[in-house]
Amino acid sequence: MSGIFNESERELIEAARMILADGTRRLKAREGLFPTNRTRSKADRKEAREAREALTDQLVADYGSLRHEVAVCVLIDAQGRLIDVRPFPQGKATHCEVSGRILAGMIIESGACAVLLAHNHPSGDNTPSPEDEKLTAMYASWLKVLECELIDHLVLCGDGASSIMGDWL
Repeated sequence: MSGIFNESERELIEAARMILADGTRRLKAREGLFPTNRTRSKADRKEAREAREALTDQLVADYGSLRHEVAVCVLIDAQGRLIDVRPFPQGKATHCEVSGRILAGMIIESGACAVLLAHNHPSGDNTPSPEDEKLTAMYASWLKVLECELIDHLVLCGDGASSIMGDWL
């Protein structure tokens, strides 16, 4: 990133990251921003949608423009609150490993009841690959054994994100 942007642009990017990180920290303290039931009020659904957009913006800012693939797990508690965003071990230029053992450890250690997976495409194209879709389907069924719901799987790039399951964005 340092060769692409001048000093002033790098400072603006860093300021934007700090603002997004602060917003993510504030999201952790609020109730029910990731509701799983559909009986919530219209205002609650609007607030949850805004929270999802803010978290997606944070993920895009942190991982979307990297030159190697990175996968992350967004851990969510039973009340729909954000617990943490944890990266998997660093990937390669064209792929990353989403280990079931590491994912299970993250879920059990945190007590998460739901997760959002996300990974970036260094190519700049956030279109899900067939492998992305296959992995998503496999983890959606596999996570049920851990009594955990896969909310969605996002593919990130510098320009934004796409949803594989269509439940997040």
